[in-house]
Amino acid sequence: MRLSILLRGASLVAAPALSLTSQQPAPAITPSGRPPVACVAQEIAQVTIYTEAPSVASLRRVPVIARIARTMHETTQPSVVERFLLFKAGDHCEELRRAESERILRAQPFIADADVFIVANDDGTVDAEVRTIDETAVVFGGSVRARSPNVSGILFGNANLAGQGVYASGAWRTGDGFRDGYSGRLIDNQFLGLALVAGAEGERNPVGGSWRLYAGRPFFTDLQRVAWRARSGESSGLMELRRPDGTKPDVALWRRYFEVGAVGRVGLPGRLGLVGLSLTGDDEETGTRLVSADSGMIIDLGPLPRPYSPHHLARVNLLLGVRDIRFVRRRALDAITATQDVPLGVQIGLQAGHSAPILGAQEKDFFFAGDLYVGTSRSERATTRLQLRSEGRLPGGDAPWDGLLNTGRLLHQIKVSRSNLDEFALEWAAGYRQRMPFQLLLGVPEGGVRGYEQSSFAGGQRIVTRYEHRYSYGAVRNLGDVAFAGFVDVGRQWAGDVPYGVTTPVKGALGLSLLASVPSRSTRVWRADVAFPVSSGARAPVTIRFTNIDRTAFAFRDPRDVATGRELTVPSSIFAWP
Repeated sequence: MRLSILLRGASLVAAPALSLTSQQPAPAITPSGRPPVACVAQEIAQVTIYTEAPSVASLRRVPVIARIARTMHETTQPSVVERFLLFKAGDHCEELRRAESERILRAQPFIADADVFIVANDDGTVDAEVRTIDETAVVFGGSVRARSPNVSGILFGNANLAGQGVYASGAWRTGDGFRDGYSGRLIDNQFLGLALVAGAEGERNPVGGSWRLYAGRPFFTDLQRVAWRARSGESSGLMELRRPDGTKPDVALWRRYFEVGAVGRVGLPGRLGLVGLSLTGDDEETGTRLVSADSGMIIDLGPLPRPYSPHHLARVNLLLGVRDIRFVRRRALDAITATQDVPLGVQIGLQAGHSAPILGAQEKDFFFAGDLYVGTSRSERATTRLQLRSEGRLPGGDAPWDGLLNTGRLLHQIKVSRSNLDEFALEWAAGYRQRMPFQLLLGVPEGGVRGYEQSSFAGGQRIVTRYEHRYSYGAVRNLGDVAFAGFVDVGRQWAGDVPYGVTTPVKGALGLSLLASVPSRSTRVWRADVAFPVSSGARAPVTIRFTNIDRTAFAFRDPRDVATGRELTVPSSIFAWP
């Protein structure tokens, strides 16, 4: 399905045009068939938008599935695309605004790819032709097992409801003796028809539950002057701990938080600073007993190995950031064939907070968090990226720093050929004197050694290195892209000061992976990893893990064990709001 519309609307932001985005030449084929030309201050006569749905042509042999796909997917409305553009009819063409508009569109979770072409008219003016290809809108997942009930969980939803960029989903899972769990999630990526994101999430777990509300104006581009966000949430439930004997007791946790803040741009796009303020609140409380939740009963197993004091904090935070960044287009880097915008340069973000006696908070402390990003690329074949994050808290009085959490990831990728890529990664995480129960797992998904997911190895510090060779086969029957990979993971951990921590020797695993993206050029990658541990302690001769994630985001995603140890109000980067 292809739609076109003549757009005349207000731009997203207003700022002077400077060099920020370095792009490869656009493809020669435009939607209208006219040859593209350079964007050099010509007047834009009109803007035409072409929105395309992911192809279902290959599903015609299965009419029922093809009908479901067509019913569930409504192509993104051109008016939604229009609101993300940084130019309008009547403006003079600026390459920076063209390239940044393209990048903003590709960053949206419901759009797989986007191009903005400039084509010439006979009278000296130009037209802008915007083409987008949607991500697959159907959200579906579940879990099955050998014992009854065989189906233990279902997820269903739509990631682009009515073509408006709205995500809506619901999920169910069996309670195994406790109450069944239900959850719902609603995210509007263009709230009130503006460049705002708003969402609401709620979950009733078999034990405990959570809710979260948020709204904000993301920092989409260096051209905008202000970004802000407001959010609040609460969670309660059980956290699993792993002991060396293989048992997995639980401990009760309760957390509540809020945040309201804004940042403003200082300086020119490309080389700029951010300055802002935020007001945050964090309440945390830990149970005093180990328990076992099984078959509808919660059994007391004894006291925690160490006590954790409750915390009730409110802070006023100073937000600072500086960056010297440009973006380059790279194809088939973190995804199979998708085009992504890789940031090159340096970026630093800082958050410094001091406690405030408001909303009943009496605890005193000083909080600090910082992040560093460095990206380099000497050619289209080689790209290197480094990201570091650190946070810690200095309580009042003579107490030492606590809540210390340091993480890092170094990634080097080499395009051996159009279809072959070598990837080397080094990842580490370290927690010290955490204020709540905390463990880093050697086999945690996304951050540990694959093949050791069932192991009992837990500690306070972890380092993992990986090598992967990926071969991209390409499109299969116009349905999606397929790739194959082989990998080697090697890592170890140290006990630290966490409950039941152990120090391990170096552990390793070999494995094979099957990767797929639907539709073609999508940034979301379905991945099946088959890992074979080559060291003792894995508790399984082979493991199979399935994931579905967008790996092209600016900020690397924290492994889930690291995420549980972070302060809930700390952004992944000042430049990555919200």
